[in-house]
Amino acid sequence: MSDVIASVLRDLKARQKELQPLVAQHGQVDSAIHALERAKGGPQRPTRRSGPKPAKAGRRGGRPWKGESPRADQLLAAVRERPGLTVAEAAERLAVQPPSLYRLVAQLEKTTAIEKRGRSIYPG
Repeated sequence: MSDVIASVLRDLKARQKELQPLVAQHGQVDSAIHALERAKGGPQRPTRRSGPKPAKAGRRGGRPWKGESPRADQLLAAVRERPGLTVAEAAERLAVQPPSLYRLVAQLEKTTAIEKRGRSIYPG
């Protein structure tokens, strides 16, 4: 039984590795679609409702961040594609709000994956 589990786990990890570049590409295509829709005056992304933020689920503190996230991969791809990108420009390309990237930029800067000079972000 443990051989079957090990085999399935190995297959799933291999498939996950295969799909990772597609996730980054999906974010880029999504950003392009929304940018073109904005340019032609089409539907906008829904804005966040006003009022108090819902309580966050999850933990505070915990283990150190390892830099493993689809958004981090998308941000790194955008910075490699266009060095000197600002957080605001990167947020527009990834179709997210700029504040959501500031923490990620700081985390990636700590891991030396990127380097921030003034407002610009460069590959590390």
